Amino acid sequence: MTMTEMVILAAAALALSVAALWIAGALLPAPRRAPAAPPDHSAATSTFLLRDGALIDTDADEGALPPTQDGTGDDWARLARWLAPRFALPGQPPGGTRRYTAQDPETDPATLEVETGGPRTRLTLRDPRAACPATRHALLAHLQETSRQGAALSRMPMPVWLRDKEGRVTWENAAAAALPPDDRAQLLSATGSARVALDSPPRWFDLASHDDAGGTLVFATDVTPLVRAEKTRRDFVQTLGRSFADLPTGLAVFDRAHRLAMFNPALADLTGLDPVFLSGQPEIFSFFDMLRDRQVMPEPRNYSSWRGQIHAMIDAAHDGQYREVWSLATGRTYRVTGRPHPDGAVAFLIQDISDEVSATRHQRAERDVLLAALDRVDDAIAVLSRDAGLVFCNRRFATLARLDPGAREAGLPLDTVIDTCRARFPDDTIWQGVAARLDADSQPQAMTGQLARDTGPALALSLVPLGPGQVMLTLRRAPPEHPRAALSA
Repeated sequence: MTMTEMVILAAAALALSVAALWIAGALLPAPRRAPAAPPDHSAATSTFLLRDGALIDTDADEGALPPTQDGTGDDWARLARWLAPRFALPGQPPGGTRRYTAQDPETDPATLEVETGGPRTRLTLRDPRAACPATRHALLAHLQETSRQGAALSRMPMPVWLRDKEGRVTWENAAAAALPPDDRAQLLSATGSARVALDSPPRWFDLASHDDAGGTLVFATDVTPLVRAEKTRRDFVQTLGRSFADLPTGLAVFDRAHRLAMFNPALADLTGLDPVFLSGQPEIFSFFDMLRDRQVMPEPRNYSSWRGQIHAMIDAAHDGQYREVWSLATGRTYRVTGRPHPDGAVAFLIQDISDEVSATRHQRAERDVLLAALDRVDDAIAVLSRDAGLVFCNRRFATLARLDPGAREAGLPLDTVIDTCRARFPDDTIWQGVAARLDADSQPQAMTGQLARDTGPALALSLVPLGPGQVMLTLRRAPPEHPRAALSA
């Protein structure tokens, strides 16, 4: 018999055996089965294994694992937050073995066992009501979160509506239900995001909507205080603008974004800038660039550092320390002052002081001519003031009294001048008389006297009143016959 024939005979025999067993089973009566017992979940557990705070293994379904999108803390902290609705766990794994019951054990028989040994921590969640305790906990936590969110939405102080695809209101919170019918209808008539003004009393609401598969959530935020504050600010700015409209000083106020928020007509007059350009709220660098182009501010020596100079100017103005005098190529002179304003704003004041500078230069020129003329006089002459001390003196007086050369420009206190002269020409009677006449509240009185010197002829002193609190002190060579130290009033 060949091998092929043997395989065929074996297959036929196997088929006959299977058929015989099927026929026998069909003819015999079926045995009775005991009823199925209900599933026993008392031993059902969900286990989480951590090492050094990191989750390394779990038998919970993947869909039941706690969320990881917050990205804060380690896996122990994540599990503690996830289990917090039912179990109060500490911030760190407790030592040894601890067993926790649910926060409401009368209605929730679940337990949690935490076993810590070295770097490993095992959490075992038991719930006799579920085949997978982790899945049931995830469902309960989700339901609790949904209930909490619904309660928060219902108690929100702002009106909230849920509208279906046809625009019908299917739900509203307490704040929306408390609105007067007319206000509610007016808010619901608006489409999309908008600001709605209500009457009696005047109120404003900002509407915002959010679309999802279930419909559209509409939120109405009461912005009445904000609208009134904006109106008050606009009225204040307009009032401020009218107040500064007639001032000769140019005013430029830049807001916290460094854009021109307010200016007065004098700014356009002093700078020559187009009011249309100023009304466009230019950025602060554009403003100063335009001033430089029109030669209304000094040309920078190094243009590459121009923006750095402007930054320094702005910083100094924010600190209230910017104060410069701009001498322009046109011959005009401007005083520019920077001052900080509330909410990060900064203001620049531009004042034309050309006439003041011209008058000061003219006075300085006249003073220089006067001093030059007095320097040609042989007598030593000084003008003293009760308040200002040494107003000026000629070169002869400075030489005799041995005053510092800079004192002619910087001035000296009155006591210093008298003490210096007393040290040079000791005579208490005369210098006390000079001081007494300047200290008096009334008009100073004239006086004369004579000062002796160690070498050379004596000096004749005369004091001539010039006005309230001012005298002219003159020292000249005394005639030979003039009596020494004679004092007369």
